[in-house]
Amino acid sequence: MLQQPVRCMLVAVFDFKTDTKMATLRSLYLLIVSLLFVSLTMAPASAADFWAKKPYQNWSADETDRMLQESPWATTLTLGGFQTNITSGDASSNASYRGEMETNPSITYNLQFRSARPIREAQVRSSQLSSHYDAMSAEKKAAFDASAAKFLAVAFPDRVVVSVTFHSNVLNFESMLRNYWASQSLAKLSMSTYLHTNTERLSLMSYAFTGDTFQFTFPRPKQVRPDEKIAVEFIHPRINVIGKQRIFQEFSLKKMLVDGELVF
Repeated sequence: MLQQPVRCMLVAVFDFKTDTKMATLRSLYLLIVSLLFVSLTMAPASAADFWAKKPYQNWSADETDRMLQESPWATTLTLGGFQTNITSGDASSNASYRGEMETNPSITYNLQFRSARPIREAQVRSSQLSSHYDAMSAEKKAAFDASAAKFLAVAFPDRVVVSVTFHSNVLNFESMLRNYWASQSLAKLSMSTYLHTNTERLSLMSYAFTGDTFQFTFPRPKQVRPDEKIAVEFIHPRINVIGKQRIFQEFSLKKMLVDGELVF
């Protein structure tokens, strides 16, 4: 039988080895978790920077769509409602049939900074793809390129242009939205539509509407920093079960850097 001091010493040595092993395992675990986190966070960022890695003429259809739908210069919002009264009837004779039968009606707003060159490049690329640019004759390509160059050469030194396109899964809701935004004007929107920075609230300069898209033009902010955010504010009207609400959509200026310069 071991004497008490010796037994205590052996227990202490065993505990030390166990603690050391556990500490090593914990360190290894933390290292693995850290590496996984870095790899997961770096991959999307790398994939998102396609606009910085290649000219817009080489963007794929998916990349072009991403630029216009979800990018530093564009985003798509979804507003929802819940339809509790489901009625039956003849779709051909009931104008509101689609709205009544849709249990989860929704409205989307796609916001784009049209004054930002990457968005305008995506517009040109989208037109290239839909027009089958690669199959065009040399003469048609030259005409297309000249038109695109003129479009992209437009500068916006003193203003910011934001377009908003709406859509709904209920046809009647789209009609109601179209009627509402077609009836708006600079005078009607001037007290509810703004471009925000950390230090400024910029009022609407002009308003335009066509089809399913309306466009806001604001004065360009005098001074902004990359660590700030910029926000677009406007009021969504009540459309049936989707209530009236204030839209306040923020964008990170840091993500809008292109070659070290803020672009919006």
